[in-house]
Amino acid sequence: MLKRAMADITIRRAKPGDEKAIAEMINLGIKRKNWQYTGTNKPCSKKKIKEMRKAYLPGSNNVVFVALEKNKIVGSTAFRFKKHGRMRHRVDCGWGVHPDYQGRGIATKLLKASLAFAKKKGFKRAEAEVAVENTASIKLAKKLGFKIEGRKKKALLTDGGRYIDTVIVGKIL
Repeated sequence: MLKRAMADITIRRAKPGDEKAIAEMINLGIKRKNWQYTGTNKPCSKKKIKEMRKAYLPGSNNVVFVALEKNKIVGSTAFRFKKHGRMRHRVDCGWGVHPDYQGRGIATKLLKASLAFAKKKGFKRAEAEVAVENTASIKLAKKLGFKIEGRKKKALLTDGGRYIDTVIVGKIL
């Protein structure tokens, strides 16, 4: 399949109302097995979509960015953080791109925006856990300055019953 160049992609904070399109993107990625190395294998339910909406409201400990092409959500990135305690200085990142838009630099643009926002808000560290077979995400993380800091053996169970190692990647902001 020929990959199209990245057209006009807009990055913005997610807002209430985006959750349905994000859920549709996740569900398509799971269905097409593009997202087989994520922590979930179940389509987003109506209950999950309602929970997602809370992440966009003031006071949430989640920050979500979306990538849009012609007003269609084609990717998202999120980071979670603790509001109190000894780990309140770090963010835990995740990202995903619509299966039809992968390989076009969208995740790079999204993650850069998310990391810049986290740094501006005073966070000192970003990290993510990535399946070792998810070579695209490991490559992206390294490109943006993350370093592999450790490996977790048999940390992800695939739908086919295989256990896959994950790596922890981290970056000082």
